[in-house]
Amino acid sequence: MGPIRANVACRGALLGAVLALAASGVHAQVFYAYPGARPVTDLSPSLGLVAGFGDNLIRLGGFGRFNLSSVADLGVEAIYESVDTDGSGEDTGFGGAGIDGKYALLLANENTPIDLSVQVGGGFLARSDYLQIHVPFGALASRDLVVGGDRTIVPFGGVYFVWDYFKVSGLPGGGDDTDTDFDVELRIGASAEIISRGSVFASLHAGNGTMFFIGFNAGL
Repeated sequence: MGPIRANVACRGALLGAVLALAASGVHAQVFYAYPGARPVTDLSPSLGLVAGFGDNLIRLGGFGRFNLSSVADLGVEAIYESVDTDGSGEDTGFGGAGIDGKYALLLANENTPIDLSVQVGGGFLARSDYLQIHVPFGALASRDLVVGGDRTIVPFGGVYFVWDYFKVSGLPGGGDDTDTDFDVELRIGASAEIISRGSVFASLHAGNGTMFFIGFNAGL
């Protein structure tokens, strides 16, 4: 095989590997689970950092959630993702962002033991030759448990439907390759208040691939 044909074949194989790895391992989120179904209040927008770990995948992000009404809030996030591309010996980096809205169907009170919300969002991950559009929608339930008199633990769980669109550019011959996928994802976790208006949280996302998340968020 000549050097030009070998180079084209190697590039095609590498791009194909990126697409296959993305389809199997990048799934989850826009792009993490905020710890709780209750919307943030107008007095306390929430800012935080999160790190996620999956098979050959590390995701780092920063996020904010802002009140829209007594039963709704808005989330924004910025993401960096590093994928260990099998067989290449190199990590592949992606940048992205997401936005979502959450609306409370139930808020816990003396008659209702849990908070229950629906959530829908959209986001993207990209690099020069790759684009993923990511659209999750689902429901999230949680319950605030006060311990030690003044600290709150919030277990939460949700089920999400996740639609993805993938596009890889620059294939041999100058063409593009596209694909779509649809999955169901379970997200469970808990947060624990460690300082006034500040919490650490951990969650597990299981669907087409599994990711574990840890993070910190604080109300302003």
